[in-house]
Amino acid sequence: MAEEMGVSWIPSWVDAADLEPVRLPTRFNHDLTLFKNFAVSGDQKIQFRIGFFNLFNQAYASTGVDPTDLNLTLDTTCRVTVPDVANGAGGTTNACDPTQGFDFTPQTKANFGKINLKRGHRVIELVLKYYF
Repeated sequence: MAEEMGVSWIPSWVDAADLEPVRLPTRFNHDLTLFKNFAVSGDQKIQFRIGFFNLFNQAYASTGVDPTDLNLTLDTTCRVTVPDVANGAGGTTNACDPTQGFDFTPQTKANFGKINLKRGHRVIELVLKYYF
């Protein structure tokens, strides 16, 4: 019987900010602001402004917010298990034979590198200002 071994590509001591070298899909974020000034009297005016942030509502994957947004877990199974290997605590255990290699589990093959969550949404801002 093969032992299963879970290995996360992201060690627990790694800060999410350190994951910048992980290549993610390209992110495009387009913003647009339009405004119109209406003269009231003298130097006074009223300005109406509308701003669109993420105008085309593009969602994006990010590891900067939560490293679990991207599946980077590698689960493996041993090809050959060696019985009765000393465990260093006076007992024995079954261990994988590293010279015979490992296989990735079907779940790892199907899900490694998949985006679990996309972030981002359109924000529309309406502003009315009175200048005096």
